[in-house]
Amino acid sequence: MMLAETVVAHYRELVDFLSRRTGSRDAAQDCAQETWIKLARARALKAPVDNLRAYVFQVAANLAIDLQRRDTAEQRKQTVYAQSQVADPSAPDTLDVAAMRQTIARLEAAILRQPVRTRQIFLMHKIDGDSYGDIAQALAVSVKTVEKHMTRVLLACRQALADD
Repeated sequence: MMLAETVVAHYRELVDFLSRRTGSRDAAQDCAQETWIKLARARALKAPVDNLRAYVFQVAANLAIDLQRRDTAEQRKQTVYAQSQVADPSAPDTLDVAAMRQTIARLEAAILRQPVRTRQIFLMHKIDGDSYGDIAQALAVSVKTVEKHMTRVLLACRQALADD
């Protein structure tokens, strides 16, 4: 009798044995099938086997161990991957980010609706960090004029935020 035929002859007993080993009937059936494939591919053994049944069961047990090792390694990889995907608890969630983007878009639109001089004064103060006095001197206007433009743009921003 050939080795693959021995697997077929003892299939139920082999699956029961592997079920106890793996803890899963499905895994046991997979191992039994792998055992049959492995032994069907084997042309001839290097040495004669006295007990074909015992040899088949040993091959199946080894394949079950290999399957469990692969499963354990895969579970470890999945755990490491899942842990790497855990979001930073201090990071804003997607909804917060979307809300912030909408707010920024409303503020930007409100600023862009302002006259060129008002936008220029706003950017000089907020982006460049220039004081009202420095802006007034650079643009040859009074500090009061700079204050008026800043008040205009800040009111427009406040209005844009209130339009929710």
